[in-house]
Amino acid sequence: MPSASQLSEFALIKHIARRFGHHRAQTLVGIGDDCAVTTHNPKTIQLITTDLLIEDIHFDRRFISYRDIGYKAMIANLSDIAAMGGVPRQFLVSVALPAALTQSNLNSLYEGMMEPAKKFGATLIGGDTSSSTHKLFLSITLIGEVKPAHLIKRTGLSVGDEIFVTGTLGDSHAGLRILQSTIPTKIPPSSRKWLCQRHLRPSARLDVAQQLAKHKLATSMIDISDGLSGDLSHLCNANSVGATIDLNCLPLSSELRKYSHHANTHAHEIALHGGEDYELLFTVKPNSVPRIKRWNSRNILHATHIGTIMPQKQKLKVITQTGTTQIMPIKSFTHFPGK
Repeated sequence: MPSASQLSEFALIKHIARRFGHHRAQTLVGIGDDCAVTTHNPKTIQLITTDLLIEDIHFDRRFISYRDIGYKAMIANLSDIAAMGGVPRQFLVSVALPAALTQSNLNSLYEGMMEPAKKFGATLIGGDTSSSTHKLFLSITLIGEVKPAHLIKRTGLSVGDEIFVTGTLGDSHAGLRILQSTIPTKIPPSSRKWLCQRHLRPSARLDVAQQLAKHKLATSMIDISDGLSGDLSHLCNANSVGATIDLNCLPLSSELRKYSHHANTHAHEIALHGGEDYELLFTVKPNSVPRIKRWNSRNILHATHIGTIMPQKQKLKVITQTGTTQIMPIKSFTHFPGK
């Protein structure tokens, strides 16, 4: 099969449009014109997010397939829409393709993106294509919507609000460590596979977010992409507050515990600092805590109470496993550590 770069630019766009582009009622003009043209629902406000992925910075082709690259790229954008209580609608994809990338590789990349996009009702309406000398570049811009009364922002919380996270934390980072390691371990194969899938195929918690938005329970929310410590720091800085987190309350999967045991690492440290879980970190008023617990018991959501918002002067602190209180180290991922 020929490389994708052997197709002319317009033939490539035509191929993408024919195979992956589907109009919806809101799309007046899709792939093929100078701009996509959409209508807007006057009862909602628009959400727009974008993420850029660069080979060897965000993903390593030695242990991730093109399909998984596309899947994870879409999840990162869907998770941003979830964090604001929104519903995804349409997206644009820009790619810079290295000469070695085949048409089959390109199809796999787009199939990976389309899998979660279709699940949550988002359609491809445009983008851009370019060549690249060696590396793959992928950028998705996702458009969503939310009712004004349902919008959840990073700002809006108050001192005394309680902190929750969905799902379990640290699984993705453990999976990444396993994928990167060339040293045989005693970690059970089933645990290795599960943790690797949590890294390669994370989930976007749109259903949970929309329930929190609909019932106006969350006073603030952010998705955990850089790691709990870093994203909690973002949340607190945006509101000029502090927080105290109990490490003993962090939700840990049994697979992460097994990994930690065999790899001689601390599961709570991985859960605190590991990134790309794409779980939701949100706050609620104290009187909303019983409702969240009832939702947990009814399997409406899976969220864990991990801490409390404090006055800014108390900074970010953790209650350790031995019960002592310490300043929380911030070790989450950043592209510009010197900035």
